[in-house]
Amino acid sequence: MAIASCLRGDNLMGIGAGREYHSLEHNFLGVALNDSEHNSLPLISAAIYCYVAQRLGLNARPCLVDIDSAKYAAVWSAVLLTDPSQPAASRHHLPWLMELFATEFPSDAFLIEEYVAPLFLGMREHDHILESLHVMRAVDEMPKQIKRRALHNGSIKYQIGQVFRHRRYDYKAVITGWDIECDAGDQWVRQMGIDRLQHGRHQSFYHVLVEDRSVRYVAEENIDPMSPPISELPVSLTSAAGKHFRRWDTGARRFVSNIRDEYPDD
Repeated sequence: MAIASCLRGDNLMGIGAGREYHSLEHNFLGVALNDSEHNSLPLISAAIYCYVAQRLGLNARPCLVDIDSAKYAAVWSAVLLTDPSQPAASRHHLPWLMELFATEFPSDAFLIEEYVAPLFLGMREHDHILESLHVMRAVDEMPKQIKRRALHNGSIKYQIGQVFRHRRYDYKAVITGWDIECDAGDQWVRQMGIDRLQHGRHQSFYHVLVEDRSVRYVAEENIDPMSPPISELPVSLTSAAGKHFRRWDTGARRFVSNIRDEYPDD
């Protein structure tokens, strides 16, 4: 917050009121720093913020490889650097921040409560933020269903953290969960043609994280396991996997699960 206040004091607050968002000059760091009005896109503002933080000894940098992280950092900067006397600008950025927080960065609940909610005190958005936090915490506190592979006589062939290539679509992915049989609804089963598979719906199905950062549900017969060194995996997959796994096991060539409360045998 001290850094944000400092930048706000120097008028490094992104794009000023009445400015055209997509104006070419807003894309350049040099213009943002040297022009008297200091207009800049959110990502440029994030870069300035990170530079100041680094000069103060903090490990801060724009996450340019991870698109979601880059967006998240940019929106955070936009919200924190907005002039408090112009709440409309903060309201504009808030839905993007809350969506990314809920879908990609739920562990930041404390930061949202501590630094974002107070910015909207007295506005309807304040109650919405607190309600969202309450719902997320309630879901997080619900007891997880424990799935033990030992109860299924070895019918679950693959483990959480294993990397594979899809036999039909050729994408690379990592397993994040499993079901003893297809647990999807009948409509999805019909739409995806599950009953036309060799073993149909009566085989293990796996929740997986794909290299394009999507999540999918894959039949066991479509999994072609791989044991590559991590250097051969797509960067998009390894960066996304960091949110789901403790680390990469070099010897076993698989990711190490961090959800043993749900899958204690994995």
